[in-house]
Amino acid sequence: MGKTILYTLKGAAIGAIGAVCLFVVGFCIELFNMGCAILTCDCDKPMVFDWSGMWGLLFICTIGGAVVGMVYGIYKAKEEINAEKSRREAENSEAARKQRIQWASEVKQKALNVSNTCEANCKNVLPLVSSAYKADAQMELVLSELAKAAELMGKVDAMAEDVQKGGETK
Repeated sequence: MGKTILYTLKGAAIGAIGAVCLFVVGFCIELFNMGCAILTCDCDKPMVFDWSGMWGLLFICTIGGAVVGMVYGIYKAKEEINAEKSRREAENSEAARKQRIQWASEVKQKALNVSNTCEANCKNVLPLVSSAYKADAQMELVLSELAKAAELMGKVDAMAEDVQKGGETK
């Protein structure tokens, strides 16, 4: 708010100075008109150099210049406030971007740690059920058991036949 008032006062002062300068230029033009009237001997006209409304005109020009300067000052203050606001927003967005990058880095590191832990545990822990099937060793064991069972079954069948015939078992 202080800068707004400062710019408004600066603008009003510049506007008032500009109005006074324009009034001085007008005074010089009036002097030129008076000199021109004297040189052309056109002295029958009323006096060209009339200062009767000078102070009112100076007051109106100064107030008008101050109002224009005040509007300009308010505009400059608003422009500076907007520039400061956009600078702060850019700074905040940069800080937020850096924070997001830092968080992403932390999450990535934690995920890598979990992955490494899982890899280490996978190598150290044997599964309860074998995922690899060893056909040769298991098939040999199954075939030998089946052969033994068939042999026993054959002996049992032979003994049952002998008993049915009434004969003696060997």
